[in-house]
Amino acid sequence: MPDCRLGAHTFIFQQYGFDHVKQIDRILTIVKESGFDAVELHQKAIEGDDARSRVEAALIRSGQHLVGASNGQPLWNHAEYERILDAMDQFGDNLSELGEGLKCGMSCSGKRMADRSEAANKHLIQVWNEVAEGFRSKDLVLLYHTHGESAEDIALVLENVEPDVLPLNPDLDWLRVGGIDPDAFIKEHAERIQMIHLRDYHTGGDRTSALGEGDVDYEKLGKLLDDVGFTGDIVVELALPSGTPPERPIAELLQTSREHIRERMGI
Repeated sequence: MPDCRLGAHTFIFQQYGFDHVKQIDRILTIVKESGFDAVELHQKAIEGDDARSRVEAALIRSGQHLVGASNGQPLWNHAEYERILDAMDQFGDNLSELGEGLKCGMSCSGKRMADRSEAANKHLIQVWNEVAEGFRSKDLVLLYHTHGESAEDIALVLENVEPDVLPLNPDLDWLRVGGIDPDAFIKEHAERIQMIHLRDYHTGGDRTSALGEGDVDYEKLGKLLDDVGFTGDIVVELALPSGTPPERPIAELLQTSREHIRERMGI
């Protein structure tokens, strides 16, 4: 898959107690030394007035390429409307200072569709459109990052926000948590997908600490992505399994995952 850029997400560093602002240099160095040349940042890493100088310096020192940064907001919540718009406007400003065309994989947190009112669902669509258009005006790309929603939840967004306004960033582990077959989802929405998050897991069980320790067939996934002509970003977003203490070094988990992707997917 020579046309795909492979990166690592920095979320897992939070589980190990890293400060994404104060320790950004150390975080990016570990990612680089683990074999990844690109990185997607946790939202906290680009907060603050000094975000541009701090992150740019860390990227230069580590030799990393920036994919973008993730975020999550309760977009359905009308009571949080002004706060969300202000927060995402500032987030977009900070991200745009780091380059054009950067991506923000954004999830919708809180209530699922079944627990929301019709008014809340309409408001959700309105805010998705507003935030996505705001990012486009800053030469950024907002992506819908799936986060355990049901197929009905995802369909509501995809049917009411245009593909060119809001492309997709499915997390394959979170898809299966929501009862969605990842392979079928990729086939159905291939033209809309611009970034994919990878994490390994046991079929019918929990996620694993690193790629290659679960049941996901990454060789099969690579062939599928080739078949659908995927040329976007692939990002490894590790997260410790529920209740698992951070005993193994992050570098070990990242290196194991990187080697597995190289062996199975050829990237």
